[in-house]
Amino acid sequence: MTDRLSRIRLLVLDVDGTLTDGFVYYGLAEGPLKRFHIRDGQGVTNVQRAGVAVAFVTGDVAESTRLRAERLRVEELHQGVEEKGPVVRELLARYGLTRDEAAYMGDEPGDLPGMAEVGFTAAPADAVAEVLARVDWVSACPGGRGAVRELCDLLVKARSG
Repeated sequence: MTDRLSRIRLLVLDVDGTLTDGFVYYGLAEGPLKRFHIRDGQGVTNVQRAGVAVAFVTGDVAESTRLRAERLRVEELHQGVEEKGPVVRELLARYGLTRDEAAYMGDEPGDLPGMAEVGFTAAPADAVAEVLARVDWVSACPGGRGAVRELCDLLVKARSG
């Protein structure tokens, strides 16, 4: 697995249920609020420093997601995506990457078309069974609680090793 991970130059992340715990808070804010784990954010920063580009690809549209991407300097933010496969294909083409140079982490069946475009797939521990059965690696952590950090740590270690 280390050899496969050492080739990764693009990490595509679903947001809801992967970077977040899947809860959405509604109240007085202008839009839904989402809870992001600081350790997952540090993982994103670490993997970027190791030379891996990061993209957030999500079906939802939320200001909180835009703010999180901005804070983490994630330039590839794709919100309101109904079909994730074409977005991932476009990212690979734009970055001049092969499928073996990209990884995708997601938790829902809507992520499977995006996952089909990359060489390494991952899921949080609490992803739905259909996704868990089809990915290369499953985090010990649930979405929004360190799953992204765990994958990023593996990528950084593989690239430095």
